[in-house]
Amino acid sequence: MTAPPAKKMKIVISGHEICGLIHDLAEELRRRGNEVTTIALAHRFFPYSYDYDQYDLPVSLLGKRYGGTEVWRTAFKALWEVNSGWHKSVETRLRLSLLQDTDLYIRVWGLIPFDREVLSVLEKRGTRVASLLMGSDVRDYQVFAQQYSVTPMELPPQYESQSLAQKLDALRTHERYAHAIFSVPDQMGLALRPYHHLQVPLKLSEFQFNVPGREVPKVVHAPSAPLVKGTDKIEAALSVLRDEGCEFEFVSLRDCTHSQVLAVLSDADLVVDELVTHGPGWLSFEGMASGCAVATRYLEDSPAVFRPPVVAIDENNLVDELRRLLKDRALRVRLANEGRRYVEENNGIDHVVTTLLDKVERGRAAPADYAPTFLRDEYVPKNEEEVRLINEANALVSHEAWYRSDIAGHAHNGLVF
Repeated sequence: MTAPPAKKMKIVISGHEICGLIHDLAEELRRRGNEVTTIALAHRFFPYSYDYDQYDLPVSLLGKRYGGTEVWRTAFKALWEVNSGWHKSVETRLRLSLLQDTDLYIRVWGLIPFDREVLSVLEKRGTRVASLLMGSDVRDYQVFAQQYSVTPMELPPQYESQSLAQKLDALRTHERYAHAIFSVPDQMGLALRPYHHLQVPLKLSEFQFNVPGREVPKVVHAPSAPLVKGTDKIEAALSVLRDEGCEFEFVSLRDCTHSQVLAVLSDADLVVDELVTHGPGWLSFEGMASGCAVATRYLEDSPAVFRPPVVAIDENNLVDELRRLLKDRALRVRLANEGRRYVEENNGIDHVVTTLLDKVERGRAAPADYAPTFLRDEYVPKNEEEVRLINEANALVSHEAWYRSDIAGHAHNGLVF
């Protein structure tokens, strides 16, 4: 008996573009016959267009509806200068007008100050919500450093100074309203609610799979943010190995378009990705799809849903593991072939989107991949103000069933759950 066709949905995807994710999700969901609207802050390395501009949504929306974009821009600039509260109120109404009759709202990465107002209305409307939390929108680097013992870390000032209150507010908002949350432990040190693993979706037909198998390997490092990828230590380790006599060609990519990166990966033997935060991330998976062996920092106690064939590196084993990879051609070739098989089984965009839709449909009752405990059981706040911020933020979720069953009643270091 043939299964009935899936219901066609009205879907809105909103967030900051990251690695082409918003574009790719929209394209796949449209391919399935859904009506998809995108609201995005564009990324300079991914030259895609979206229905509405995240940064300047009122102007984008009203200009598209009625024309006169520059007139609207002038009007909203004046409104902001006169009363920013009125500006936010008008923008919230406009955002909600775009979400009228929406079946599914997919919220992708980035802090957006309208989340709580929007998500609370969507809950009343019965709209399903999927939250994809993907990095510094919810990761606090001081919490991260304590959880994974990676200090001392040299971080840019903007990472050190980001507001803990903002991140707590964003995370608790999604924990309160989302039907399903997708993320990874690396960035969820402040989390309380169980969540699903965020798989990297790849359009595999766009990758040129090639395993060069050179005796003298071509090594690629392409950091989006060198200071938080451990670039200085990776390049220093490679310099040590070159001085030892290891032969390799090193390609260090900076400020390249996505297509330029993929062209280099298709002719590379080894990707050395990141050393501070945990991977494998987008670059690693694109390397596996292209035929590269991958070395990256990796949580080796990851659940079964996330066991990619990578060489796990950290500051202590970096030189030894890179030496092994540079000298062992057979190991590189084996990892490259296993990596391609892994992404074909786990990261094809059709599979990732199908899994996402299923978990959102099953809602909060769906079995989760991760049950975070670090904040609940271990984190040591740095001062009384931080204790106050965390305790106050938790009030938003304190009546949720998952909180009452797994979080409530715990207390340590001034934190009371």
